[in-house]
Amino acid sequence: MDYIEICENDYNAFHELASAYYREGEDADTPQEEIDTFIRFMFEKVINHEINGYIAKDKNAYVGFALWGVDTEDFEFSEIPGFGTILEIGFIPSYRSKGNGKELVSYIESRFSKKNVNNCYVSAYGPAQKFWSYCGYFENGKVASNGLPIMVKSIN
Repeated sequence: MDYIEICENDYNAFHELASAYYREGEDADTPQEEIDTFIRFMFEKVINHEINGYIAKDKNAYVGFALWGVDTEDFEFSEIPGFGTILEIGFIPSYRSKGNGKELVSYIESRFSKKNVNNCYVSAYGPAQKFWSYCGYFENGKVASNGLPIMVKSIN
C-alpha cells in the first residue's frame, strides 16, 4: 500500500473516495450537494496546507484516504492544542476489516512523531469508536465541538 500526499490533481479521486465514505456513514441522509461542498472545503484545506491529506493506493487503484493535522490554537478544528488529530480516515468496503485502516493510522502517527507530537486524538461517531479502540485510542471523557466523544492516544 502506498500513501500519496493529496495534490491539486487528485480532486476527482479524493471526491469519489470521500463521497462514498460520507454516504455510508453518519451523513447517509445528507443531501449530496452538502457533501460535495464539504468535500471541496476539506480538499481546499489540504491544497492550502492547512491540513494534511493522503490517498491510499494499492496497485493501480485508489482505495482510501486520510485527513490529519497538528492542533494549534488557531487550527480551525481545534479541540486539544499540541495534539495531533486525525480528522477523517476511510477505505472502500473491500479494503475494510483487513488491517488497512490501522496501518494508515500507524503511518500518520509516525508523521506526528517526526513533528515531535507525542499525543493524538480523534472525535468519532458510534460505529467508528470500535475501530479507534482497536487502534489504541480511548475516550477521555470530553466531547468535541461536533458533539462526538474525543478519543486520545499517547504515541511515544
